[in-house]
Amino acid sequence: MTTTLGEFLRARREAIAPCPGHDGEFARRRRTPGLRREEVAARAGISADYYARLEQGREKHPSVQVLDALVIALGLSPDEAAYLHDLAIPQHRWRWKTGAQQSPAEYLLLLMQTWTLGPAYIVNHRCDVLAENPQASLLFDQFKTTGNILRLLFLDPAAKTVWVNWESYAKTAIATLHRIMGADIDQPDVAEIIQELSEKSTDFVRMWKSHDVGVSGGKIKRLRHRDFGELEFDYELLSAASAPGQFLVVHRSRELGPAFSIEQSA
Repeated sequence: MTTTLGEFLRARREAIAPCPGHDGEFARRRRTPGLRREEVAARAGISADYYARLEQGREKHPSVQVLDALVIALGLSPDEAAYLHDLAIPQHRWRWKTGAQQSPAEYLLLLMQTWTLGPAYIVNHRCDVLAENPQASLLFDQFKTTGNILRLLFLDPAAKTVWVNWESYAKTAIATLHRIMGADIDQPDVAEIIQELSEKSTDFVRMWKSHDVGVSGGKIKRLRHRDFGELEFDYELLSAASAPGQFLVVHRSRELGPAFSIEQSA
């Protein structure tokens, strides 16, 4: 039976394009996408059998040395490398306390209330919206689906119209969830929403299986609003040590003028 660790390794292996002329006998008569297990094992300096056990879930706790070798062999980014270590060494992770994640942390709420440059909202570890400022409310009012960013993105019929760059943002949202949750992705409250989206959205299934990993923010988000037209924001995801498992998502309008200002949204 495969594990999240095994699924991630396989997804990253299949995403690597083989180098023509540099893989010797492995390059002949290739029928599968990306690298073969034997190729990754050779790059990492481990046996093909051991690597196969990792992908198949028969070996779940490789050493730090093996993990570091796999990071190099698979060409993982810093976020992907950290995620790999989280999956393999879950005992070092803080366990999310579900019951404590339904009310916004006081410090993040104060920051959100003082943010006037664009929409801002607080989410928990499974993307439930815990609080929002007036500008965020203006955006969310365009959707029939409320309360959870993932449900809004993948289940609301208006999502692909409101988000100009929907595909890119949806992939980023899933990559962020992978990175934040790591080995805790099978927690009941998170598994529940993943199961729901898997049953109702083929787009979610496609993106989820890719196992892309990253952290949202530092990018541009383009949105359409029925009254304000097309809007462009820089956005960032912020966390606080005093509020583990909660995140403040802030947007700054890229317009030089007062478009979508706090006065307009009041």
